[in-house]
Amino acid sequence: MCIPHGTTSTKSNGYIETDQKKKHLKRVSDDEFEHGDPDFIDERVKPYKKPSKKSSFFFSLFGV
Repeated sequence: MCIPHGTTSTKSNGYIETDQKKKHLKRVSDDEFEHGDPDFIDERVKPYKKPSKKSSFFFSLFGV
């Protein structure tokens, strides 16, 4: 059974709208943004390696 847009329902559907918590990130100071966090501890296990340059099949085949 469809309800037209201009009318209201006679029965309650049980939906209760709740206030949700606003998601907000703290703004970082410009100095910390430019120079990084002084208390940062790097916990990476593997060192960063630059990706190797991949050549095409043509160049690897003929060595040009």
